[in-house]
Order: sequence, then structure tokens, then C-alpha cells
Amino acid sequence: MANDKSQFVDAEKQLVRQKIFEEFAVESPEVRGHKHAKLIVNAGVAAHHAGHIPSWKLLIERMMSGGLLNALFATSTVAAGVDFPARTVVITNADTRGNEGWRSLTASELQQMTGRAGRRGRDKVGFVVLAPGQFQNPRKIAELLRSPPDALESRFRATYTSLLNLLDAFGNFEQVREIAEKSYAFRSEIFDRRSRQNNELTSDRIWQPFERRAAVLDQLGYIDRESETVTESGKWLADLRIDRPLLIGEALREGIFDELKASEAAGLMASVAADADRSYGEMRSSRRMVDILSEFEDLVISTSNIELRNGVIPSEEINYSAAATAERWTAGMEWQELVTRTKAEEGDLVRLLSRTGEALRQLANLRDSNPTAAAIARTAAETILRDPIR
Repeated sequence: MANDKSQFVDAEKQLVRQKIFEEFAVESPEVRGHKHAKLIVNAGVAAHHAGHIPSWKLLIERMMSGGLLNALFATSTVAAGVDFPARTVVITNADTRGNEGWRSLTASELQQMTGRAGRRGRDKVGFVVLAPGQFQNPRKIAELLRSPPDALESRFRATYTSLLNLLDAFGNFEQVREIAEKSYAFRSEIFDRRSRQNNELTSDRIWQPFERRAAVLDQLGYIDRESETVTESGKWLADLRIDRPLLIGEALREGIFDELKASEAAGLMASVAADADRSYGEMRSSRRMVDILSEFEDLVISTSNIELRNGVIPSEEINYSAAATAERWTAGMEWQELVTRTKAEEGDLVRLLSRTGEALRQLANLRDSNPTAAAIARTAAETILRDPIR
């Protein structure tokens, strides 16, 4: 579309886009090297999706909100949270792709997308165009447009962190169970069943995952199940707001983090912070990083065996490609070299490194209980969260 010379060019808007671009590039110089830099300025056409770095998406949002873009090619993520003045929305797919692969759009997602056509106070009318294509299903779209909003789904889950915090706050399992039974997950199941017997079954089903995790935490010494108390180790584990805290907690207790360089700590944290089945490119870890991950895998296996014996499904495997990427970036590799050598999408790299940096910040807060590991994590976090990672 940018190369279509028959498109009208508004010279005044083009100058404004150029000015905004130059001003933005002063604070975020990485946008100058973006492959679409000339397209957005000259043609007013842009792409917005998870594959782009945050600063580029922010630049696009600024131009679009100012009414300076002629067309924006985007995924469904633009539909929520960003106020764009779009007159027309063109939908080319009845499906969307997530971590689990391709799936049909939900009614709420489609309503969010079509709701961008014609903004209140800016347009008198908005248009939605269903563009025929290989993956379009007009009948499915029509059904979704007439459908009521999707039902609310509870995100309440039994986790090690929630159990530790609740037990520490209330001091006994009975009150923790009462809290669980006040959750929307419990109430929605009760609504569906409507009998005393089923109420009891629902209560057991909501509480059972907590009991199983309590058994694991008791065996590993994070709680004393008999006295219904959280141990000192459990108190600092409860403060870790990260994915798979049990694995990181065990690594801290084993002293694995105490002997790591900042880049190695970043690599180890990335291996658990990343999605297990996602590839982050073709970068290779250093030999020492491989040895560290091998030692960590032994700990993962022993912890997983304890979980299995207590009926808890273990965490997924660690991600070696994520570890390599985070290690090299934290060791000082330049951004463009990292992108080139990993051959991964910039947006994927940004999400990985951001999640890893934030997880390291959590470790850095454990200054009193794990001072050595906290200091290493703080250095690693400061390094990994440099531009363009924010």
C-alpha cells in the first residue's frame, strides 16, 4: 500500500509525521533503524503487532491518535486499551493466533475490534468491512456480531504464592479455605449446579489443589502443615511475584544464584520466565551457562518428583534458547546483533527480556534473606532492562 503511487499524499500531514518522528527519535534512537521508518513518514502507513519493539509501537500510537496515519495494519491487540480514531475497520480473519495456536475469535474480541469503527465525538458514522479471503468465514463473523458478550471467566487459581500469602495472613487452613470459597470460580460453579451435594463437591474441587500444594510446601520446608504456619523460607518465597516461584526458591536455597555472573543469572531466570515451547532464536549459550542449566535441571527434576507424588502437575521444562538470548544480551551484546543472530522477532525478544528483568527485580528485593543473590539479581536487572527494553 505504501508503494501505491496513486494514493493521495497530504503534504502537510507528511511534514507533521516527519517532525513527530524526529522528536521521538531523540529519546528513542532505535526507531531510526526500523525497516518501516520511511514508510510511516512518507506514506502514513504502519503495522502494529507484537513483533515490534515497544518504542516503535508507541510512535505509531502517537501518530494514529493524532489522525496522521492513512492506514494501520494490526492484530487484535490494538482493539483494547488504545483510543484510535479509525473511520473504517477491515477484518480479514475469523481466527486469531495465540500461545495455543490458531482459534476462532470470541464475540467479545470481535466487538472490541468492530467497536473501533467510528469514534464517539469524532465520526458521525463508522464502517466495518469483512474482506473475503482464504481464512475468512463471513457466516461465523455474522454469528459473532449477533452474539451476547462472552461469559466472565474466573482467573482465581491455586498457586504456591497465593497459598503462602493467605496462610501467612490468616494463620490457619480453615480461613484460607473460606477465602477460596468466596472466589468467583467457586460461586460460578455453584450457580451451575444448585444443590447442596454439588455445593460440597464444588468446595472440595476448589480446595483440593490448595491441599496438594500445601503438601509440597510442607515437604520442602516452606510451611509447617501441622502447626499451620509459614516458615521463614516460606515468607520470602511468598514475596516472589514471578512465574514458577518454587523452582527459583529451591535454586536460591541451594545457593545456585550466589556464584553466578549477572549475565548467567539473567540466563537462568529467562529459562523459567519464558514460555517453555517458544523458540527465541538460534543463539547458543556459553559452556558455563550450559553447565549451570544442567545443574538446575537436576533440581527441577527432584522438585517435579515431589510435586507428582502429591498430585501436582509439575512446571514445564526450562527454555534453553531463552537462556542463551538473555545471557548474551546481559553480557553486553548490541541490540541489532542480537536480533540478527537470534533471527527472532524483535517483539518476542522484548517480551522475554522484559519478563526476565522484572523477575530479577523481584529477586533483588530479597536483600535481607538472600543478600548475595539479591545483589547479583539487581545488577542483572539493571543491565537487561536497558534500551530498547523498558
